[in-house]
Amino acid sequence: MTQSATAEIPCIDADGHIMERVADVRRYLAAPWKDRKTPIWPGDQPWDTQLFESIGYPANYEREMTPDVQREIWLKAMDEHNIETAVLFPTGVHSTPKLQETDFAIAVCTAANTLFGREFSGKRLRSVGVLPMKDPRAAVRELERCVDELGITAFEIATTGLPFALGDSFYDPVYEAAQRKKAQICIHGTRHWSHEVGADKLRTFAEIHAYAFPAALIMQFTSVMCQGVPVRFPDLKIAFLEIGVTWLPYYLDRLDEHWHLRRREMPHLSERPSDVLRKSSIVLSIEADETFLLDTIDFVGAGHFVFASDIPHWDSEWPHNIQGIRRHPKLSADVKRKLLYDNAKEFYGL
Repeated sequence: MTQSATAEIPCIDADGHIMERVADVRRYLAAPWKDRKTPIWPGDQPWDTQLFESIGYPANYEREMTPDVQREIWLKAMDEHNIETAVLFPTGVHSTPKLQETDFAIAVCTAANTLFGREFSGKRLRSVGVLPMKDPRAAVRELERCVDELGITAFEIATTGLPFALGDSFYDPVYEAAQRKKAQICIHGTRHWSHEVGADKLRTFAEIHAYAFPAALIMQFTSVMCQGVPVRFPDLKIAFLEIGVTWLPYYLDRLDEHWHLRRREMPHLSERPSDVLRKSSIVLSIEADETFLLDTIDFVGAGHFVFASDIPHWDSEWPHNIQGIRRHPKLSADVKRKLLYDNAKEFYGL
């Protein structure tokens, strides 16, 4: 396939973002919660993520834009770069499940999902919902409502602020419901509440951001794999997003070693964690410039990786990231199509 033909491989963006406004979520809050003036999701340290506003947002994004304007920006970027469908994750609301008042967390999740379903979704834009994971029964009810009434089938679970790691049987009702409703569970990296993984020992945002995303996501990956979630729920779609993939060969080797040494502590795994992953439908989002991307694809299999633009986050490297995959000199056209299109289409049931 020629360079120009390769550039025309269509794309499904498996992990883009919106920047939902607090005011828009509040419009959908039910009584009595709508009368509260408290924040609707927990904050974090007041980090200067934009470095005194010297770092802008890609794709002409700005703060506090309406849903209509954000949809227009997304559709323009998609038209310019041959993106067929974009899957849009929240930016702030993913912290809502961290609220300690469970009833309030449920109300805010409900309001946010209604906003996403009504004002951010469309033929080419697929919104991702959030679930009150501290109450699995409520999470199941909200998942079913989203699928049946709003057409939302994918759900973001942030890696911090949870009562237990995500392999725990506490969450089995959510996984059973997601499997039954053909929904997708998207475990998404975050630096919020990074003290849970020891980042309170670090001093700068650069350190926090570099460390907390992989540390928290790998912790959840460990739990999901060692507690056999892909085995216990073989039709469940699970994604691990936002930290790249080239950590996988090292870490799967480490999990395999512990499976050999302490197999009785992984009772659901009759084979190595690396083989469980290869046989599963788990996907992970790639970074275009990962040094050992080809080795990782060879080690795990090209069917497990998806492209993520990460628009409009400050570190998304848009549009270099999509161009980097399309123009990658060492990836075959078939692999590029899997990374950019086929795998995400299968995973999200598009």
